[in-house]
Amino acid sequence: MTIAERIYIIAENEGITITGLERNIGASKGVLSRAIKNKTDIQSKWLAIIVENYPQYNAAWLLTGKGDMLLGESTSEPSIKTEHTVIDKDCKLCKEKDARLHEQTDTIKDLKYDKAELREQLLETKLRLEEAYRELNDLEGGMQHSKGA
Repeated sequence: MTIAERIYIIAENEGITITGLERNIGASKGVLSRAIKNKTDIQSKWLAIIVENYPQYNAAWLLTGKGDMLLGESTSEPSIKTEHTVIDKDCKLCKEKDARLHEQTDTIKDLKYDKAELREQLLETKLRLEEAYRELNDLEGGMQHSKGA
């Protein structure tokens, strides 16, 4: 996945269009959309502005695709706060509660990962579909051209 495709994911996650993202960062209309469409590089100044304007996104993920998309979505074991004291830490109910909390935390972590994976797959599918439409239009245009000749 390219940087441009990850920018597309950020726009989707923000609930805005690429044109809206371009407007938000002060870029001319088409600066990002052309790069996404043509799979070309994006100037570093636009990347820096995206990182500045959307600090909740992991700059390393944007540039490399590695790590979590959103900051604060660490894959390390989250800390789970329990309400019981040292005196009742051996309490069976407390242990069961802690086990359920850990299971739920793991489930949430898995769901966030699945969501990100599905979002990436959706983007890749959209891009393949757009490419197929372009190829189909090119073929149709070629057929019309050959009929006219």
